[in-house]
Amino acid sequence: MAKKHSLILQTVLTVALCGMVTPSQAEDTRKAIWLSAVEREVLLIEMRNFLRGSQEVLENSVKEDMALVNRTAKPLGTKMLKNLPKEMTDKMPPGFYAMLKTLHYGFAEIADISKSPTAESKVVLQKLANMQKLCVGCHATYQLKVK
Repeated sequence: MAKKHSLILQTVLTVALCGMVTPSQAEDTRKAIWLSAVEREVLLIEMRNFLRGSQEVLENSVKEDMALVNRTAKPLGTKMLKNLPKEMTDKMPPGFYAMLKTLHYGFAEIADISKSPTAESKVVLQKLANMQKLCVGCHATYQLKVK
């Protein structure tokens, strides 16, 4: 019974604290990246691929299925980065592009790690955790806008 009351209290506090955000606090102050509608969609597809790939790497690492980790991570590596149009990458702030490159290189590294017969899921998971910090930092810093 005490656990139930604790859960109810946590839920009420969470809802109450979320409701305390004022409109001035809700203003989006992230740096804008101005792209065409098509370029924005290309980048959003890439982000969704990163999210899907991260989830699959996580799931397969927990299962210790390094062959599936490799199969998931490899296409998200540096080859995918080379497919981005230069006209689009030229519009990206250097910090954004650096994070994007780091994520692609991170997936390439996970693919390399996972193909080793002695690959450990803990190493892959730590690499993925560090990559997720980049995603969080990037989304906190940048927003995509259409010209």
